[in-house]
Amino acid sequence: MKVYDHSFNLNEWFIILSVLVLFSLLFIVPKIFSTLETIGYSLFGLFIGMFSDQTLSISPWDFYDVNDSAAYQGIDFLSYVMYCPYSFFFLYIYVKWKIKGFHTILYIVIWTVVSLLMEWFGTKIGLYHFGKGYSMYWSVPIYLLFQSMLLVYYQLTKPKPMVIDNP
Repeated sequence: MKVYDHSFNLNEWFIILSVLVLFSLLFIVPKIFSTLETIGYSLFGLFIGMFSDQTLSISPWDFYDVNDSAAYQGIDFLSYVMYCPYSFFFLYIYVKWKIKGFHTILYIVIWTVVSLLMEWFGTKIGLYHFGKGYSMYWSVPIYLLFQSMLLVYYQLTKPKPMVIDNP
């Protein structure tokens, strides 16, 4: 049985600082999305983070734990809020740099590598505890799938140019 650290330390500070810094950046960058789009793209990250962790870290699978306890805590929700700006910036850079075609695949792979590095760092500071049989290798198809889904969501929801027919 794994013994978890129950004090307020690096993993909680990482979550709090990530939320503060990333949301600050979200409000500072030049606007390319409407407020509604920004909320929608950010909530996609929140939903996917919660869906993934709540699916894989509770019964019947219970592959890993998040933060200092197997029990759900308030800081756990804040760790899911941390995913909001990540999904926003994933799309922000994609749109800002006008990524298309084969570069889209490369872009998703790069973000998957970055996501894996963040996950690895999270294990080192006690944010994730994979001692119950989960391997970070399992995260690769999960990141590839959800980042692809986010691009599909963007394509389906982006504003379409208005076409006016001349009589």
